[in-house]
Amino acid sequence: MRTSSEVKSILLTLLLLAGSLPSGQAQTSALGERIDRRLEVAQTELVELRRDIHRHPEVSGQEERTAKLVAERLRGLGLEVRTGIGGHGVVGILRGDEPGPVVAFRADMDAVYSGAPDPVAFASEAPGVRHICGHDIHTTVGLALAEALTEVKDELAGTVKFIFQPAEENIAGAAAMIEEGALEDPAPEAIFAYHSAPLEVGQIGSVEGLSLPGLDRITLVVRGDGNLEAAALVYARAIRSASTGGEVAPEDFVVAMIGRPQERPEQGDWVVSGMLRAGSPEARADAKSEIEQAVAAVSEAGVAYELDYEDLVLPDMVNDPELVRSTLEPIRSVVGPEGLIESNTVTPYFSEDFSRYQQHVPGAMYWLGVSNSELGYVGMPHSPDFVADEEAIFVGARVMAAIIIDYLERH
Repeated sequence: MRTSSEVKSILLTLLLLAGSLPSGQAQTSALGERIDRRLEVAQTELVELRRDIHRHPEVSGQEERTAKLVAERLRGLGLEVRTGIGGHGVVGILRGDEPGPVVAFRADMDAVYSGAPDPVAFASEAPGVRHICGHDIHTTVGLALAEALTEVKDELAGTVKFIFQPAEENIAGAAAMIEEGALEDPAPEAIFAYHSAPLEVGQIGSVEGLSLPGLDRITLVVRGDGNLEAAALVYARAIRSASTGGEVAPEDFVVAMIGRPQERPEQGDWVVSGMLRAGSPEARADAKSEIEQAVAAVSEAGVAYELDYEDLVLPDMVNDPELVRSTLEPIRSVVGPEGLIESNTVTPYFSEDFSRYQQHVPGAMYWLGVSNSELGYVGMPHSPDFVADEEAIFVGARVMAAIIIDYLERH
């Protein structure tokens, strides 16, 4: 759940992390060479698939067409496929020929509402809906990864579970898929994911520990015989006053995303509601206290209020530090030492329901560079001019294949 003004601030954090372009060092293992050849053969088809998904974006809860494409592709690769999980969720299971552990890769599929013109030749054909958060890239990375690992199935020591998730943007999809068994039969020992980022294509960003903040829910009900609408607006301003703006350290960032108050004629009251995001547990606690004090200080004649503050209705996204550290060498084996950006800092401007999976199994999400400064592509999620370099699909697939193969071999 994100606002475009907030997400634009990610550039200030992430681009400061980006160094020069990586050397593009290829995997040197025999498995890596087989994977590279398979992806080269499938490249044109996978790019066209991504463009098909981009041309036909579907918002949260409506991903029927995308899910069908995903399921058909996975079945064509010989995977066990389950559909309709948590809505339009798809799970594919690839069982290696050798015994071993189970790992999972999650890709989200939904698009967002956007009325801005789509600047690519394969523009969205759905009025007012676009893929400007990179989920079409994430989905295609997942399919490319399935392609790559199917190629080396005969030497794969374990099982890989592919989770294609709907409804990330409204933070409902992960919980729904988990509720309907996405992490069961078989249960993974670790789960990985990407999020598109304005790093240069060929770069991967890693974070150990707190990576993205969760969300608190705020609901304030205004009752009485006074001017309830005017009072509700005052309370909304009081809650928003906890926001810091972007000119603070990431760990101090707070934003209270409060909508316009709504009247409830049947109940005879007005409701102020929204979410709060903070860059650290300390900032969250301070903001909660500040909000409680601010609304208590409001004095409106004939008006009473009731504040309901729910902590972390979406958990913080915390990457398992040991898991992340264990993947750094496999990442470098693909993108070279300059291609791995170890940021190890929170990016406080948006949230991700990948955190739901991390409540059940150690997990790590990485930043997937999709920008290309030479071509003028800036992969800023939720930016109206978002454009992703499609080479990121193959960088992402090769890196994740290296991560997963290494994990299976070590466990």
